[in-house]
Amino acid sequence: MRLDFRLDNNLRILNYYFTDCPDIIKKQVALKEMKRGCFIFIKEFINSDLLQRDFIRPLMMMDYSMLSDKNIIEHLPTLNNLLCYDIDSVVTSVLEGKIVFLFDGVSFAVACDLMNVEKRVISEPDGEKNVRGPHDGFIESLNTNISLLRSKIKSSKLKFKSIVLGNLTNQNLAIAYIEGIANPEIVNNFYNKISNIKIDGLLSIGYIEQLIVDSKLSVFPQYIATERIDRSVAALLEGKVVVLLDGIPYALIAPISFSSFFDAPDDYSSNWIPGTIIRFVRFLSVITTLTLPGIYISITSFQYYLIPTDILVQLGKSRTAVAFPPVAEALMMEFTVQMIREASIRLPTYIGATIGVVGGIIIGQAAVSAGIVSNLFIIVVGIMAIASYVTPNYEFGMTITVLRISILLMASLFGIVGMITCFSLLLMHLLSLESLGQPYFAPIMPLKIQDIKDTIIRFPLKFMKRRPNTAQPIEKRRSGEGE
Repeated sequence: MRLDFRLDNNLRILNYYFTDCPDIIKKQVALKEMKRGCFIFIKEFINSDLLQRDFIRPLMMMDYSMLSDKNIIEHLPTLNNLLCYDIDSVVTSVLEGKIVFLFDGVSFAVACDLMNVEKRVISEPDGEKNVRGPHDGFIESLNTNISLLRSKIKSSKLKFKSIVLGNLTNQNLAIAYIEGIANPEIVNNFYNKISNIKIDGLLSIGYIEQLIVDSKLSVFPQYIATERIDRSVAALLEGKVVVLLDGIPYALIAPISFSSFFDAPDDYSSNWIPGTIIRFVRFLSVITTLTLPGIYISITSFQYYLIPTDILVQLGKSRTAVAFPPVAEALMMEFTVQMIREASIRLPTYIGATIGVVGGIIIGQAAVSAGIVSNLFIIVVGIMAIASYVTPNYEFGMTITVLRISILLMASLFGIVGMITCFSLLLMHLLSLESLGQPYFAPIMPLKIQDIKDTIIRFPLKFMKRRPNTAQPIEKRRSGEGE
């Protein structure tokens, strides 16, 4: 509905929209030539000093002929000015935190962005610690996050595509990419996927991931969520796309590969040899936490002849006092570990640390004394739990937990054969997955020899002259690198 020439008619309609909205201020004022005006804004969103000095005072001093001119925004000292010609745009502007000025005799309103909302201090993300790199992370303000990326990439090629999502929340979203490096087809495909999202509101960046993934039934994350600015910048420089959502301190990176979950920013801050060793440790930790409980159950229930006699005797002695079969003690301890983990996360830091250490020791010792689990399995659970925390991505760690339980159950039914079957199916699934249309298991399948230099192993930087092929970058070679 277009704005009316009469202020009273416009205010009557706006009062309908803003009924029971005590935070919205409607301040009527008297203008020159016996005309009336009205300022509408949300008090807590506006910088009061700037409002009085740069918006209200200049408007109050203008003649009516200047106020009624559509070039009025050129005479205001503020920068973010626009004209609204209909009721919907006025309502949207007010709810976005802008101040809107309506007055008699014209069919448009003047809106100005003087938003001043309290922001969280920029600090290092608690879940993605870094030793030698920068210690800053994203916050809940989209404009601040965009400026943080801009401060790292001082180039006009850094571009942002904007979308408004949420039928009720009307949240701003920005898709960041580097022009000339990012593949336009991938960028446009991603933009179209997100534009087609229909939902009332987005409370987390994970909503977007779940709504646009290629394989919705897969347990594997097909995008990476991160709070780290440096990780997002590294992804942009490789030709990937980064999604920022207003009100969310996480960025979403796409496309990715399976090996991306073993990377951390610290890997590039030190020599390539320790960086490669650390990645091997992460990879072997994932294999360990996946297989160790299953191997224990397989050996104790089926293939006990695979272990040396001396160890078998000790295992038999520890199992004689246990009242439950191996699969039962494995599931009970798995549940206990996850329960302690959740308690440590949800409780305050100083209490959570105490729960994790004391709870683990007391419960483990009591379980052995009560004959619920064996001494050997307590060691297995301890190694499994530590190995599961080595993965630098929380969501991937939860995926490993689901897979570990599945392998554990198959091992309890079919022994080693069940475990081999599970890993075969897992490999087939990984080979069939895609992230934003790109192979998930690259560069192993399809094989890209050049890209293997930065997967589980990490070559020296001088040998990584080409960008990874994961995102199909337009510019293959890194700037400044020789042939």
